[in-house]
Amino acid sequence: MNKGTIDFQQFSLAPRRKPAVHDTNEGLLEVAADEQAADLHHQAPAPIGRQTVLPALPEDERQRRSAKRAADQDDTRRRLKSLKRAKDRAIKFYVNVPLEQKMKARLMKAAHENDVKMTVIMQAAIGTYLEDNGY
Repeated sequence: MNKGTIDFQQFSLAPRRKPAVHDTNEGLLEVAADEQAADLHHQAPAPIGRQTVLPALPEDERQRRSAKRAADQDDTRRRLKSLKRAKDRAIKFYVNVPLEQKMKARLMKAAHENDVKMTVIMQAAIGTYLEDNGY
């Protein structure tokens, strides 16, 4: 594949806009008001009476708060982890069941026709078997 060279003059450029000339006093007033607003925006607010400065906490207070925050986060992390473990323990136990090809085809057909998952059918069949045999 051969790349052609692209030259700067192959691109068309739009002419630059000329600044609009305001003949009326209204336009000049708008420009002056915009400039004043921009100047006010960039200036620091003038102090009114006294300066408000937040007091710095002592070093031991900052360390105490930091240690407390770290302990709370660690405790939260541990509780979340144990909650997830308990949830995983209570929910599922997996069993691998080898099926013959014909049995699997019948199971897939039943699941598709009844719009349920194959696992639901397997769970119902196992539950029925265990109930019938007194377990």
